[in-house]
Amino acid sequence: IPNTFYMRCFLSLIFLLGFVGFASGQAGIRAGLSSSNITNSNVNARLGAHVGAYYRLELGFFAVEPGVQFSQKGFRGNDRDTGKRTFERFNYIDAPLLIRFNFFPEINLFVGPQLSFLMSRKYEFEGLVDTNTEAFPQTEFGGVGGIGVHLPYGMNIQATFDISKNDLSDYYPNRRNKVFKLSL
Repeated sequence: IPNTFYMRCFLSLIFLLGFVGFASGQAGIRAGLSSSNITNSNVNARLGAHVGAYYRLELGFFAVEPGVQFSQKGFRGNDRDTGKRTFERFNYIDAPLLIRFNFFPEINLFVGPQLSFLMSRKYEFEGLVDTNTEAFPQTEFGGVGGIGVHLPYGMNIQATFDISKNDLSDYYPNRRNKVFKLSL
């Protein structure tokens, strides 16, 4: 089954959940810093940012929360041949569908799938810049998990860990995006 089928089903579910519970839900924006890297490698993490919107439908002990956000991912490393620094940055649109479990009034744990769409790429090495995205999957499927804390005045803070199921590309076999996000 092509990736576009999964993408359409996932986005349809997000929009359907948003429309079904519009009267008893809460919309919001989320922004923060991220530290991203790739699995099975010895490269260093790269700082980035993320910003987006969500819609939370409270259903008692748990809540359903579809969202969409711009997210920067990537890493810093050394070239295998020369040892000189390389930088890789990927810009994605992430669409998570979270299930939040409200264990206490202020604290919740969440988990869910995430679909990510590659928007752009920038590879830098000694003045050389490559922005070609053809060798990279345009759609990634992964998972999200974390903890959230409700603050006064309708604010909340959360720590999230995202990991992709897809290999990054033939350039990086058996390597997947992984990101730690801190959001307000």
